[in-house]
Amino acid sequence: MSGVAPRARVRRAGIVYLTLLAAGTLGALLVAPRVEDPAAVVAALLPTGAGAYLAWSAYRADRAEAASAATEPGVVADRLAVAVRRQWEAEARARRLADPYPLPVSWRGADVDPVGVTEGPAGRDGEIGAVFADRVPGRRLLVLGAPGSGKTLLLVRLLLALIGERAAGDPVPVLFPLASWDPTGVDLRAWMERKLVQDHAELGAAAPGEYGGTTLAGMLLERRLVLPVLDGFDELPAATSGLALHLIAEALPYGCGLVLSSRPAEYGAALRPRTGVPARLTGMAGIHLEPLGADDVADYLLGGAGGHGAPTAARWGPVVAVLGTDAPVARALGSPLMVSLARTVYNPRPGETEGELPDPAELLRCRTRRAVERHLLDAFVDAAYRPDPRRPCRWTAAQARVALRHLARHMERGFDGVVELSWWKLRRAVPVALPQVPAGVVLGTLGWLAEGTSMELVQRFSPNPLFPPDWTERGGFGVVAAAVCGGLVCGLVATVSVALLGMAAAGPELTAELVFNRLADGGTLTLAGVIISGFASGDRPGIRRPSHWDGRALLTGCAAAACFVPAFGNGCGTVHALLYGVIAAAMGRTGAPAEPASPVARVRRHWSFKGVLMALLCGMLLGVGILLEGLLADVLAAGARREFITSADPLEALWAAEQAGAVFVVSCLLVRGLRAVPVDLGAAPDGRALLANDRRALGTCVLTAAVLGTVVIGVQGCVAKFSGSTRVWGGDATGDYLWPYAAGLLPALLTGLAIGIRQSAWIRYALARCYLALRAGVPFDLMAFLADAHEHHGVLRRTGAVYQFRHIELQHRLADPDLGS
Repeated sequence: MSGVAPRARVRRAGIVYLTLLAAGTLGALLVAPRVEDPAAVVAALLPTGAGAYLAWSAYRADRAEAASAATEPGVVADRLAVAVRRQWEAEARARRLADPYPLPVSWRGADVDPVGVTEGPAGRDGEIGAVFADRVPGRRLLVLGAPGSGKTLLLVRLLLALIGERAAGDPVPVLFPLASWDPTGVDLRAWMERKLVQDHAELGAAAPGEYGGTTLAGMLLERRLVLPVLDGFDELPAATSGLALHLIAEALPYGCGLVLSSRPAEYGAALRPRTGVPARLTGMAGIHLEPLGADDVADYLLGGAGGHGAPTAARWGPVVAVLGTDAPVARALGSPLMVSLARTVYNPRPGETEGELPDPAELLRCRTRRAVERHLLDAFVDAAYRPDPRRPCRWTAAQARVALRHLARHMERGFDGVVELSWWKLRRAVPVALPQVPAGVVLGTLGWLAEGTSMELVQRFSPNPLFPPDWTERGGFGVVAAAVCGGLVCGLVATVSVALLGMAAAGPELTAELVFNRLADGGTLTLAGVIISGFASGDRPGIRRPSHWDGRALLTGCAAAACFVPAFGNGCGTVHALLYGVIAAAMGRTGAPAEPASPVARVRRHWSFKGVLMALLCGMLLGVGILLEGLLADVLAAGARREFITSADPLEALWAAEQAGAVFVVSCLLVRGLRAVPVDLGAAPDGRALLANDRRALGTCVLTAAVLGTVVIGVQGCVAKFSGSTRVWGGDATGDYLWPYAAGLLPALLTGLAIGIRQSAWIRYALARCYLALRAGVPFDLMAFLADAHEHHGVLRRTGAVYQFRHIELQHRLADPDLGS
């Protein structure tokens, strides 16, 4: 294929046209006040509306047509097959499954007695694909084998063989590591759907309406276009194995293709639970993996040492001599896992000499099979990180051992599932409240700097001696953004940050009244952000019963109202502070929002009529508080003629309420309208690619917010000046029109940044890796460390977008507290 498809050209033309239209309209509005007849400029813009509507309609229709074609079940399955094939071909290379050649794995029909399981056909090595396709009725296979016997190796071979022979529209074999499934918390089908979305994030998009409002992943599972390859049934907790088997039988009844691997003892225990009716997987053909033969082991180890007769291969002589006997080392090396570990520990790489390596004969000194296995597991990390002149490593074996042990111990405790390590879930290593503190400090500080700087620039280009920039009163936009981002705690942290900056700017002129003013204003704006979060969540604002009101929000409102009294020496400020406290307690969202299950790849702009109504309602309620302050100003200020919260003039109070409400409306619209969506399925689901996409999503939030906020709030401010209002966000109506647009840009930019932080897993990951680097010695560049451990050292394996240890036994051994730190 070459060139650009017509559909792509239509979409591109629509985007360019709408962008030029928006830029031209904005420019015309900026120029209009400077010409003799502003109304003529506005009138000239009216005929462009029809063209804009036609361009937008064509653009939306083309997108809908493209989306409909791309979500057909067969098309989605074909794209998934390409991604799965690329994923496991790359993983096979990283795991060195064919280095120097695949270990020969053979199997026999399993000696099974459970009802519904029949003895499967025997075979060896690469026959597994043909055996499954031609000699396994119903495409339901049970693979049994001892620990390290090569079950996963065989499943990977089967998966690649099936995809290689797959026809368009056929089911796609997908490997699911069962160790990360909690049978007590989620059923199998929902878990598989979640895993598909995690590893292939495009499948999280909504399926066409005729499939019942599910995701594309759910659609594939419902249409039986996914062949589940369930690996590691034995790695589930023993207490839940019976329930797990029941849920598997329920989700994948007879007629559904299925491959399941397990150790024999654990599978047998699940068939005989202590309580309840035992579950059965009907229609299963069972096979049992055989130990490696002595000749196969010898050929593999000697071949990796240079071949028979090589000086380095002669070192294996004492070990080869006992293969095939009942010696502990011979029984241990019947496992493909242990043979692979032994090859890594004792065989040289290119450029290494015999004198730099340990002697394989030391294995003979281990008195039990378990001792041999522990010795190889303990020596593996040091061997994997031996210096390699061809590929220098940034981390020493000692540094890698410390980091891997820490990660293994957290994984054992359920820190990131049982056996999965994904960068977007590393947030669980950080105390829950910790992310809200830096977010509040950053947003509060940025808001203070941005507001002060913009007012200085406006004053420079449009001087107004009546309204000089006052740095002591800046930062309110940052406080609202912080509360939108992380709730009450984050907003209060931003309040303290802004108050400290304002106090520093005041210098010798600092007064107690100023301190109370900053704390009161910040507390009230924090409640405004909490209210915005509440209105931006769900289809309708949820009103709690008084007994369920959030006491922290109500207390914050009362505290802010109390601080306004010494700040002004009267009752000004108390009305809207108390009103915001009540609304936030009854309808706000004071906690940090629920975090996405997977990283953000891009941001979809989702605007709806209901969302606009919710935003308008939110802005109206918040604006009413400002209006009440103006209408009651004479009473609250005890007749003082100074302006406190807003002017006592009813018209000016109305415009002030409308301007504040417009900012809150835009913020609420942005929180509702900027939604995270998954990445394109076409590329392999690499964690580093997801991390880069997640970072770009943050920029999309900020850019979209800047455009919307500048246009909506800026135009609204200009309308206020046209109407004769004497104050627009601190600017004089006789001055330039620059400040209304700056006032629209600032809160929108900060809100966009808050939404990006709120939805971005990258921000949480950045904080988590700093925390782990300082507290546990984990490398700061954690993604590079994990990729290096997977691609160059074989310590980790990658399943989709997550990492696992090469084998669960290696994870258990590294997490063993007896090994120290």
